[in-house]
Amino acid sequence: MINSLCTLIIWGGMHYANPDWMDKQIPEWMWSRYEIIIYPYGTPLTMDYDPKTTGLIGFSAGGLDVLKNYKKDYAFIGLIDPSTREKFVSLEYGPNTYMMYNQKNWGTSNAFMTSVGNKINSCGGTAVSLPMKHADIPAHFFKTYFKND
Repeated sequence: MINSLCTLIIWGGMHYANPDWMDKQIPEWMWSRYEIIIYPYGTPLTMDYDPKTTGLIGFSAGGLDVLKNYKKDYAFIGLIDPSTREKFVSLEYGPNTYMMYNQKNWGTSNAFMTSVGNKINSCGGTAVSLPMKHADIPAHFFKTYFKND
């Protein structure tokens, strides 16, 4: 992972995906490596964090919180089966952006998810479509993009 990354700000989603549930998706070793702050979705980013040492990660509805606060200079941007909107297709994503998603989890809603993923890939980021259940993606995301080495 990125050596400069110190702080992870994570937004959960609706219903079951509250901060307590998100806490359980994060590998135990990460708690001693990073300062981890978990917010319920919709919580504004009110403190000033140094983007060069901070990662923003959002699951489901929490993806909107990450996208609203997106800046290329964050050390890490993580979108986990995120809610999206049409206006986020036009963002200029960087290679610091990682997304895992399954459009099938959303049926006919969240119509811009695949377009956001395609845009991330075209800008040098990594967006991967996986055949996984919505609730299984967060733990897989953390195991994939954060290594204990």
